[in-house]
Amino acid sequence: MIHIIDTEHPWDVYSINSGHAEVISCLEWDQSGSRLLSADGDGQIKCWSMSDHLVNSWESVLCSSLDGDPIVALSWLHNGVKLALHVEMSGSTNFGEKFSRVKFSPSLTLFGGKPMEGWMAVTVSGLVTVSLLKPGGALLTASESLCRLRGRVALADIAFTGGGNIVVAATDGSSSSPVQFYKVVVSVVSEKCRIDTELLPSLFLRCTTDPLRREKYPAVTHLKFLTRENSEQVLLCASHQSGSIVECWSLRKEGLPVNNIFQHRSPVVGEKQPTILKWRILTTTNDLERVSAVALPKLPISISNTDLKVASDTKFCPGLGLALAFHDGSIQILHRLSLHTMGVFYGSSSSSSGQRPGDESTIKRQRTGGPALHFKALQFSWTSLALAGVDNHGKLHMLRVSPSMGQVLEMNTTLRHLLFLLEYCMVTGYDWWDVLLHVQPTMVHNLVEKLHEEYMRQNQALQQVSKA
Repeated sequence: MIHIIDTEHPWDVYSINSGHAEVISCLEWDQSGSRLLSADGDGQIKCWSMSDHLVNSWESVLCSSLDGDPIVALSWLHNGVKLALHVEMSGSTNFGEKFSRVKFSPSLTLFGGKPMEGWMAVTVSGLVTVSLLKPGGALLTASESLCRLRGRVALADIAFTGGGNIVVAATDGSSSSPVQFYKVVVSVVSEKCRIDTELLPSLFLRCTTDPLRREKYPAVTHLKFLTRENSEQVLLCASHQSGSIVECWSLRKEGLPVNNIFQHRSPVVGEKQPTILKWRILTTTNDLERVSAVALPKLPISISNTDLKVASDTKFCPGLGLALAFHDGSIQILHRLSLHTMGVFYGSSSSSSGQRPGDESTIKRQRTGGPALHFKALQFSWTSLALAGVDNHGKLHMLRVSPSMGQVLEMNTTLRHLLFLLEYCMVTGYDWWDVLLHVQPTMVHNLVEKLHEEYMRQNQALQQVSKA
């Protein structure tokens, strides 16, 4: 069964008889929230669509299959639309300066440059499969090995590059094995889908090179790109039965040293030094409790030095933190670059409520009886002001995340942060229910006035788009 819940009416659960014969391993929404992909342990992938735009009515319209090959990673192809939020420009009156369109190519285009729709999956045997939706409704499907020597893939993730390529990260689950990366290029040749793959630089976890930790964390339990549009930063978690360690890596271009014998005595003008791509560790955590789930931010905040400085000075935190859920029931919000702790939520098995992340007065409670609860799945909302999680007993939890991680702000600063996020929702069309969770009754009048005032300052064309 697949259960769908509208955040505006979380008490209403819509259940779909999925028809999957095996356990569902992946679920993936499209950007509009009107279509859903589901994949299972038998290689079946189904595309679900709303019937008559009703959230309580769904039908399976398309499907593809790799019989007997479980799916470990699943993603829609990228449509080429990418925005960047500039915190530095949050005080600007021009929406175009606050939310800029980033040059980003779709994974595949039709005639005229229109993005081609479809999805991509990675299987446990090392196959990558792509299904393309043609304008007439037909489905083009192709499969290819990630590399010539196929091996078991326990975990995988998919990211996209600005040039329209796809990058797959994969591991066999052992921390002593390399984490492999592959470039995947999808094309249509003679009405057939074609997949080309290329091996990229790999990495070994830092903890495996530490003599004190070499045998301590035998398994890789989580592997995720920090964002789907950034294939150059990856988050890895290695664990044992009672603990975990998290590492953040970055792909960088470095100069390749050349022996004097091969160097020109008289360098050619304009000749560049040879370069090579290498994975370098950005940061790592200390020993942690065992991690049970990871949630990455969806807010596309710009991480330029200027924007990061303004965000730090104004205590604007949405989009900068990632969430780790632990087997003791707690959740930590860590900075996505430095991995330092920004906020903590302490769960309780005796109560369904807990302190919100970032509350400094939170004290970890000792549990007395009852089964321990921890999150098996965790997701940030679009503005990163709420977390939705499913625990090990199948219950849904909604957690509010403070925009300042619990730090006390002046009223004007808080209003400016909330206004900035409401404007982002207006431009993108995303729901703003999670922003409204932080609006106090005394703020409503000022916030509505400022939002209307900023809206009226935009040009006529942008006003019409925002209205629609």
